[in-house]
Amino acid sequence: GPLGSMTRCPEQELRLQRLERLPELARVLRNVFVSERKPALTMEVVCARMVDSCQTALSPGEMEKHLVLLAELLPDWLSLHRIRTDTYVKLDKAVDLAGLTARLAHHVHAEGL
Repeated sequence: GPLGSMTRCPEQELRLQRLERLPELARVLRNVFVSERKPALTMEVVCARMVDSCQTALSPGEMEKHLVLLAELLPDWLSLHRIRTDTYVKLDKAVDLAGLTARLAHHVHAEGL
């Protein structure tokens, strides 16, 4: 509520804004993996594809921060693997998107109080 937003610091505010975008970004991300048909993609490729097909105007660097947050909140669905100079993104396509979206909404609610 309004009281919460008065007591939040800028970092929390930014995190909350990112959290609110995640349900849409999760859907876009899954579509990227479905269309690419690969088990893992580099962070660079994923961010570029997502920037192209996303309603929200985000830079690749900002998109990467959202992906890191997604991997933190949904580790069973999305994992990041650092290999030499690249970060690879892996996604479990078997996980139900509706369930993920519900879990993300729960996080937004819990942190936004």
